[in-house]
Amino acid sequence: MLQQQVENYAVYENNEKLNDILINQKALHTYVEEMQKPVIYKLKQEKKLYSEFFDPNVLSFTYIARNIHQIENKLLQDANKTQKYYKLASTNPRNALNKANEFEKELIKKFNASDLQEFKEMIEEGGQKFLYYAKPVGRNKESCMRCHSAADIAPQELLKIYGDKKGFNEHIGDIRAIISIKIPLQKELENAKTYYNIITAIIFVSLLFIYVVIVFLMKQLDAKQNKLEDLVNVDELTKCYNRRSFEFDLNNQIEQVKRTKTELSLISFDIDYFKAINDDYGHLVGDTVLINLCKIVQLRNRKYDRLYRVGGEEFMIVLPNTTLENALLIAERIRMDVETYKIRDRVVTISLGACQHKQEDDFTKLYKKVDAALYKAKNNGRNRVESCQEEILTFKK
Repeated sequence: MLQQQVENYAVYENNEKLNDILINQKALHTYVEEMQKPVIYKLKQEKKLYSEFFDPNVLSFTYIARNIHQIENKLLQDANKTQKYYKLASTNPRNALNKANEFEKELIKKFNASDLQEFKEMIEEGGQKFLYYAKPVGRNKESCMRCHSAADIAPQELLKIYGDKKGFNEHIGDIRAIISIKIPLQKELENAKTYYNIITAIIFVSLLFIYVVIVFLMKQLDAKQNKLEDLVNVDELTKCYNRRSFEFDLNNQIEQVKRTKTELSLISFDIDYFKAINDDYGHLVGDTVLINLCKIVQLRNRKYDRLYRVGGEEFMIVLPNTTLENALLIAERIRMDVETYKIRDRVVTISLGACQHKQEDDFTKLYKKVDAALYKAKNNGRNRVESCQEEILTFKK
């Protein structure tokens, strides 16, 4: 893809050079045929020049064009600039320098056999690429016949220079020669590669910048999304999950255990005599107790357990893949951890209820069962763990 673009650019750049060559060629041909030759013929008619006069320097367009090209290439070489291949190729030349190669011979045949006006393509020779162009010099006219039809009517001086074998036996309307031009593309290919490398680098840097911006914006959006989710799902004071999140998560857990037949347990607890703490020390101290209590419980929780604040001082812990026996052990350890916490010499304690989900339980039933276990703990003296099932031994202080 890139190589094709580079080559297209090089060809495009050299089309300007080609157009300049063709315009100069046409101007030269027009000058020789319409201005220079008529003057020579007139001088012959007026007997100011003898009738057999012939000098290729003034009467042969191909000779004039070739020599001008040689002079131009010498000037280009002296100026250290790229030279151009220019040839007036013919299948029947008088000068061997104009003899068409096999490729040019085939083109001359095609031009004579069809309405083809020009031929242009990129070619490769000797490992180098060129823009190649060919077009007919023009079809033979009546004025061409004295020098190109039969040798016996040709100017004697022409015969002295070229002989009577070459350049004859042609007809009006024949295409006897083509302009054959090759322009090297190396310089333009190198420039194009440089330009495309620069453009590629710019595009890469631009895309990288866009990518970085997008990643940054996505992170910003993610952060805002997380913040919004926190506002919706996280308790602002304690930073544990809130009641909305609790209801959503517990319903999902219930659906999952019904499908997978696994265990699910729930612990409910609240702070004993929390109103007294608020009344005695103020709500700011009460808030501190709530915050610290959550930190203590989180340290005891396993990585897949979740703590929720569902009311003022009421909390829930959802314990996936946990039996009631294990839930009671966890609850007791939490109770003992909290019991070590004091606020202004007052020991903070909690009452806890634990319950395991049964297949017939929905959210409401399970919530009521664990809530009943909590109230049992409170009614039985607080700072204790109670089960929602009578046959399960409860932990007492």
